[in-house]
Amino acid sequence: MRRLPLLALAAMLAAAPAVAADKKAPPKKEPEAAKPAGEIPAQSQKGVWGGGPVVTKDGGFSFCKVESRFEQGHLLLIARNQPGEINIGLGIPGATLPPSQKWKITLTIDGKTKREREAVAPQGDLLVIPQGKDDDFYTALMAGSVLRIQSDTDNVAFELKGTKKLLGDLKTCADTSGKENSLPPPLPPPPLPYPQALTAILSAAGFRDLVPVSFDDIPPGQRPADYAWRFGSVMGGVEEREVISDSSLEELSQGYATALKDKCAGQGSVTIGQEETLEGLSLRTGSVECVTADRKIHVAMLFYLTKSKLFTVFFHEGGEAERAVVDTARDNLTNVIRTLAKTPPKADKPKADAKPEAKPETKPEPKKN
Repeated sequence: MRRLPLLALAAMLAAAPAVAADKKAPPKKEPEAAKPAGEIPAQSQKGVWGGGPVVTKDGGFSFCKVESRFEQGHLLLIARNQPGEINIGLGIPGATLPPSQKWKITLTIDGKTKREREAVAPQGDLLVIPQGKDDDFYTALMAGSVLRIQSDTDNVAFELKGTKKLLGDLKTCADTSGKENSLPPPLPPPPLPYPQALTAILSAAGFRDLVPVSFDDIPPGQRPADYAWRFGSVMGGVEEREVISDSSLEELSQGYATALKDKCAGQGSVTIGQEETLEGLSLRTGSVECVTADRKIHVAMLFYLTKSKLFTVFFHEGGEAERAVVDTARDNLTNVIRTLAKTPPKADKPKADAKPEAKPETKPEPKKN
């Protein structure tokens, strides 16, 4: 069983690129000088536009939006509110944009309509470029063919197909506070690049909007997990290994957690719960704390060992502010595994129209005189 360095986990996950659902993350390349905007080919759409009204936490109308995914994985979002203010959103899978930073952005439509704006990152993988109330820019978007977004270090371009009717419907949706909505339905979330069983467990545990993490650039023997993900500032993953020794769950889980604690550069501690015996497996939960001069790290873990000697660890890691979120992630997964262990496999039921096999009819032999 490979042991996972605690502080190395955060560094490796933060540096690892997100994987696309349909292809591996591209290999790293040396930085290149930014090309002139006109030389960048426009990305084509991978699917259709989706959208609709967006409401506040208390159910009130906030704005209407449309969005579409493009061939390099980017998400282009256009939002409009009732006063007519516009936001352009650029989704960057796997990015960890700092929320305190701002970026100078140039938007150009068909090489003609140009706007200099300042962008912010309300979440790590989404850049929002406020436009204010700009009817000329909105009209250009409706009639445009290519939208280019350029900063000091990045250039991206998107084909604009079908935006004349789409943005007309978006305006109607916003003007009527969502009451008149003829926009296409919202886009479904992209599929996760995990095995079906893992995807089902994560879904049952209530995980949403996970950003998958790729270890393609990390040698197999050094990877901190089999599969990993992040949501917000929380990082998580799962590792499964076949146990060829007679080690118990207590020994395996204690060894795993102790290895994490020993990697802490400050004061580390381990807490492990009581073992539960269920149908087909035993499980226990635990956590590791690492307190340094400038940071507190909390790792919550679920361990289980099956009768077939498969040892699995689910882990989630965050700072002090994410402690409750990390613990909830672990506890939700624990409840799912408990439920799966207590639910016996469904037996095959006979078909409703099945009839018992008919025996051949036999006639009694005539009596002999």
